[in-house]
Amino acid sequence: MVPRKHKLAGSGQGWSICGVRKALRIAIVGCGSAGPAAATLLRRQGHDVVLFERAPECRPVGAGFLLQPSGMAVLRELGIDGGVLARGAKVERLHVVDREGRDLLDLRYAELGDGLHGIGLHRPVLLHFLLEAMGEAGVEVRWGCEITAAVREPDGWRLQAAGGAVERGFDLLVIADGARSALRGRLGFRGTDRGYPWGAHWFIGENRGVFPESELYQIVHGTRRLLGFLATGTELHASAPLVSLFWSIKLADDAAIRARPLDAWKQDILHLCPRAKVLLSQITDWSQVLTARYGDVAMSRWHGDGVVVLGDAGHAMSPQLGQGVNLALADASCLAKALAELPMPDALARYSRERRFALAYYRFASRQLTPWFQSDHEFLSPLRQVLFRGMQHLGPARRFMTRTMAGLVGFR
Repeated sequence: MVPRKHKLAGSGQGWSICGVRKALRIAIVGCGSAGPAAATLLRRQGHDVVLFERAPECRPVGAGFLLQPSGMAVLRELGIDGGVLARGAKVERLHVVDREGRDLLDLRYAELGDGLHGIGLHRPVLLHFLLEAMGEAGVEVRWGCEITAAVREPDGWRLQAAGGAVERGFDLLVIADGARSALRGRLGFRGTDRGYPWGAHWFIGENRGVFPESELYQIVHGTRRLLGFLATGTELHASAPLVSLFWSIKLADDAAIRARPLDAWKQDILHLCPRAKVLLSQITDWSQVLTARYGDVAMSRWHGDGVVVLGDAGHAMSPQLGQGVNLALADASCLAKALAELPMPDALARYSRERRFALAYYRFASRQLTPWFQSDHEFLSPLRQVLFRGMQHLGPARRFMTRTMAGLVGFR
């Protein structure tokens, strides 16, 4: 059942003579951020929504992340902002310094308006509340069901699962299965799908009062050393404040780094940030340190006949600007609003049109920014010092950088 507190706004394939639109049967593939958000919003409109996820159970993967004002707006729309924000850390600034402690960037949300800030968040917290909202809305979730093929038939989409099961009759297929989506290519969406040579080691541990909970703190040394600390709120059923550590690595060196003693890896980090000792003392085995690989997915279109691509499946990018989850949530909101107002073909076209600028801008900005902080181009380091320090002292430039950080460029 659809909860009574949510107004139904049915959407459909087309308008009838009397102006009433039929409900759609919608299949959503992927249970990251975009998938659950879209499922909840579309179910509340009265659609029959089934979400397919290949994992056998809810297993959030990934480091802590920074929820931006753009993402928070969608959480308010979903009605889960209170629970999520209560477990997050209020982040008021991005503070980047060099090895000597000199400021490279100091961007503060307050410059954009009172009350604006980011939220450092533990990823399982967001997924918990997204799943809770889906359950309340009445979304059917098929765990352990990997969709391996999708074919458009006269009566709708036919989906085939890895075990051979087939289900037919879906009016709309939503692909939201992440940067490594297999369905995306099988359905003929053109574009590029490549990885960056650089990634990061990451770990989430207890902060224990060492790092300020009000900032994302980063230390850079040349373009080969980037160390970040993000206050990440608390776990669902715990009160200890957490902090996420990010340590830039070249992916080709990952195995060699892990072959060294763990203490040698720790010393490299302590050389840049001695106060990380308390956090690093919580790491006793290499298995606690995970490796993040950055995808780069660029597509010329995000929709086709009865199909649309959301989230990282359509626009994975380097996390330098930290926009992945925020863009995914905005995708879901944009799609739901379009389907609430237009017949499906027109709604999908509007979705691609309205998302085009923001997605193109953040992909371009992420690509251009990454080499300045993670690359072998050491010659960029002195140029970075001049350029970034200079820009933050120019009011309009600093404000635009802050809007970019907040996820507000191209956000409606």
